[in-house]
Amino acid sequence: MDRLFSTQGMGIETAKPQKVPHAVLVFGGSFDPVHQGHVAMVQHMVERLQIDEVRLIPAGQPWQKALLKASAEQRTRMLQLAFEDTLTVPFCIDQQEIERAAAQVPSYTIDTLKNLRSQLGNAVALNLLIGADQFHNFATWKDWQQIFSLANIVVVARPGYSLQPDELPSEFAALWKQANGTIEDLKQCSFGKTWLETDLAWDISATRIRDELQQQGQTRETTSLIPRKVLDYLQSERIYN
Repeated sequence: MDRLFSTQGMGIETAKPQKVPHAVLVFGGSFDPVHQGHVAMVQHMVERLQIDEVRLIPAGQPWQKALLKASAEQRTRMLQLAFEDTLTVPFCIDQQEIERAAAQVPSYTIDTLKNLRSQLGNAVALNLLIGADQFHNFATWKDWQQIFSLANIVVVARPGYSLQPDELPSEFAALWKQANGTIEDLKQCSFGKTWLETDLAWDISATRIRDELQQQGQTRETTSLIPRKVLDYLQSERIYN
């Protein structure tokens, strides 16, 4: 694959603008549990970027988070229930990170994107969807610079988190600004562009949902934040009770 990231002068070489034959939205997370914010983010960016396919990637054991409450099987089932009636494009629940965790192999976003690029080829547009909280931690990720050479990066706003690159580490801010493009750029480039999406901003915390379910059971607030089928599944499995 053509390299985008160059260590010489911290420059970025972007993919040549052209009509991409297939656009994939890549959305990973703990999904412990899946909530309405996850669904809304994906739906919104599918329409915004004219996505052809969604890859949902449940984490094995995220290295920057505490132990997960729901099992890999339960989180996979929650994803299926949450998205099976909501998306207008095909979606796949990619379990590569779960499989690496089961084999006790460390798993990082860079590994996942390399695998996807190898599977899908160079012409396909990979659009990595992350939240504003992950945006703030991006420069701590393993080989984060190389992610620019594998995918476009889309950040969705979240209340309480600034989307100003200048407030982040200088190396990251410089690369981000250099790669910053428009929605049309992302539609025409298979990798190497960045976008800050401010039209959608959900303030939903999976941690808070888990805590409330454990302490209070299903309240009016928590039930409004979780897709109906997922809520029924949580109740039947008693995952957080």
